[in-house]
Amino acid sequence: MLKAKDLINESDEELSLKLDTLQKEIYALRGQKLDAKTQKIHLVSEKKKEVARILTIKRERELLKREP
Repeated sequence: MLKAKDLINESDEELSLKLDTLQKEIYALRGQKLDAKTQKIHLVSEKKKEVARILTIKRERELLKREP
């Protein structure tokens, strides 16, 4: 699980890469869930929370850049 304090130290490029990876994992897990190939259904919600953490950090950085 990714922690917010660990993500803050990463660059925007690294965050974007992690975001893409997580979104692909979510897509794959949803497919497995529909096919009943996995018992780890809880991973979808964990990955979604990690995506939200990354998006929050990216938004905070964007807002800090705008401030005079």
